[in-house]
Amino acid sequence: MNLIEEIHSYLSREISAMNAVIVENLAVEEELITLISNHLSKAGGKRMRPILTILSAKMLGDAGEPGSSGEPDDAGEVLGSESSAIKLAAAVEFIHMATLLHDDVVDGSKMRRFLPSANVVWGSRASILVGDFLFSQSFKLIVSTGSIPALRALSSASAVIAEGEVSQLAHLEQKSMVSEAEYLKIIGAKTAELFGASCEVGAIIAGKESSAKTMRDFGICLGKIFQITDDMLDYFSDSAKVGKNVGDDFFEGKVTLPLILLSKKISADDNLSLQKMLQAESRTSEDFLRVKTLMQENDINTEITNYLAELEQTALVLLRSLSIQNQYCKFLENLVEFAINRTY
Repeated sequence: MNLIEEIHSYLSREISAMNAVIVENLAVEEELITLISNHLSKAGGKRMRPILTILSAKMLGDAGEPGSSGEPDDAGEVLGSESSAIKLAAAVEFIHMATLLHDDVVDGSKMRRFLPSANVVWGSRASILVGDFLFSQSFKLIVSTGSIPALRALSSASAVIAEGEVSQLAHLEQKSMVSEAEYLKIIGAKTAELFGASCEVGAIIAGKESSAKTMRDFGICLGKIFQITDDMLDYFSDSAKVGKNVGDDFFEGKVTLPLILLSKKISADDNLSLQKMLQAESRTSEDFLRVKTLMQENDINTEITNYLAELEQTALVLLRSLSIQNQYCKFLENLVEFAINRTY
């Protein structure tokens, strides 16, 4: 049993409750909405972001007064603030699902977690519209909790995510190398922001707003680790493990951390060749193999591992600054290591 499976088992009651909320809010007359949403869910996924919301709420609630995070009644139903945490977790998952649908359209992706992407099966227009529906449902759920701070956190995160996607698109159209600072800003917006908000609203709904910023900062670190690992796997893994086509970023002309670090180590001639690849209308398999060879020769994998180790340390310092010791906190700590060492 890996860490994600262990967490799912430990939180089985909460995750079952969250899944019930998701199913309930997908029960609409328009069958296409249900089909596309179920297709995306069927493709698997770690439910990482909603898990962060639940773990954060449970960690901080468990550290406070007895019952502050909600207790199950005799029928096993979740009550109190835990019920709100479940709704927020479902809302977070809806936001994530919406961004996946929109991303696959923008990127022209053909695969999502070992299955054909929704835009391949049903077309781009349907994917965009269902993504819009999921965004709408997420905010209905947030409002139902009555938490204005949670609404503020997730609405702000959604705006930042959209801005990050537009920024990445603008850089993509420029067909040129981006700086490390620009890259970190983009992934901070399009990926890490939702990780941060997921943890933040967990603290908010547990009644620990004084810890919300620390949890947000922890989540942002974790989100950056996840995205950088994803970008590394795009060069150093294979399709059978990651569930999507390896090299997609390169073939789409996306500049991610492996390319940025490589550009700092190779010769002027190799940099010129790399720039020509990025400026070309398309890139070939031979181009990809050439870049992978350069990365291996310049030990880019090790450089990224060192980069991730610094983020790991920052994330753990933030979490441990709360001086909480319970199983939920331990899971959050272990997720940092999992994020770095995962192969999918």
